[in-house]
Amino acid sequence: MTQYNSTIQWLYDQIPPYQFKGGDSYKPGLSRIKNFLKFLGNPESNLRFIHIGGTNGKGSTSHMISSVLQEFNKNIGLFTSPHMFDFRERIKINSNEIDKQFVIDFVKKNKNYFLSKKNSFFEISFAMAIFYFKLQKVDYAVIEVGLGGRLDATNIINPLLSVITNIGYDHSKFLGKKITSIANEKAGIIKKNIPVLIGEKNLETDKVFIEKAKRESSKIFFAEDFLSIDSELGLDVNYQIKNKNTAYAALQILFENKISMEVFRKGILNVRENTSLKGRWEKVSNKPLIIADVGHNEEGFKEIVSEIKKIKSQRKIFVLGFVKDKPIKKIIKLFPKEGIYLFSSPKISRALSLKDLNLILKNTDISYQICESLEEAYNRAINIASKEDFIFIGGSNFTVSEILKP
Repeated sequence: MTQYNSTIQWLYDQIPPYQFKGGDSYKPGLSRIKNFLKFLGNPESNLRFIHIGGTNGKGSTSHMISSVLQEFNKNIGLFTSPHMFDFRERIKINSNEIDKQFVIDFVKKNKNYFLSKKNSFFEISFAMAIFYFKLQKVDYAVIEVGLGGRLDATNIINPLLSVITNIGYDHSKFLGKKITSIANEKAGIIKKNIPVLIGEKNLETDKVFIEKAKRESSKIFFAEDFLSIDSELGLDVNYQIKNKNTAYAALQILFENKISMEVFRKGILNVRENTSLKGRWEKVSNKPLIIADVGHNEEGFKEIVSEIKKIKSQRKIFVLGFVKDKPIKKIIKLFPKEGIYLFSSPKISRALSLKDLNLILKNTDISYQICESLEEAYNRAINIASKEDFIFIGGSNFTVSEILKP
């Protein structure tokens, strides 16, 4: 095992991330991260931030904004979570992941501090990102919220613009069961005298954002009031159109008309190359057509299934695995009944067990098989598929990463 791999494994063992353990690893609140950044010399000072929150699309929107700004000849720091294959995916400058030696040195130098102060894995990752961006002198740092907004570690930044993509039912255990409660938590990133952009209008949640913006003397914008972007402009699935429109509106607010449509178009078309965006309607193979997507909540699956239904294929085969805290019954009802379904569980403690999965599935009207591993499920799908079939891999970030791991 390399020194880098042993460092990351040590972190996982000492401070398991939310993506593996779930609620037990969730530590809301800003005092720990404020103190950690103070210990590091307040590297967030003088950095120019764009803060992206919301339920769905915040990762894609963050990558789009980063890509367009790179085409605008800017050096961009990008912090997102969770990662798919390697921790370093969380922290990038342009398309380059954080240097392995920097990760090793940062952990070695600061581990006594963050162990004694009981910082969360997310707080350590975020502090590392900010420290790295400061040293590398990025022009802008695009920061994706981890969970919620108001009490998320990223909320200590003072951004040029706050963006809330949309509001849906996810992480209700922490954010509340009412859509307005979730919106209130997300609205926590709206700060005094800093403009805020809302990606999607919604009668219930708009009031929450408008009232919070008013209290903070923040100018509020809605992406729908800006130019709608051509659907053919890269990432050609409908659910990404909303994210493109939000990214375009954000850049218009920040730069007015300085970023041309040509630069924006180039940034969207090159988003995968510029930012190493993974797991968003990612094409794995052409014949058979295999698509992987990390969408993991009801609203996300509505968009994904809408795209799947447009695909003309002989048969549709689904390889799915879920984590515990999702409304699986509601999600399964969204999928076409005539598909071939292969289910299993990702190899993490948060995974929905095969036993619990079967209890849910036997009350549905789909034809399914449960496999001992995701690898077995995927191999079975490959073996039964013809070149005219379609295979979808999804259910969670962990399902996609386990199957597609290099």
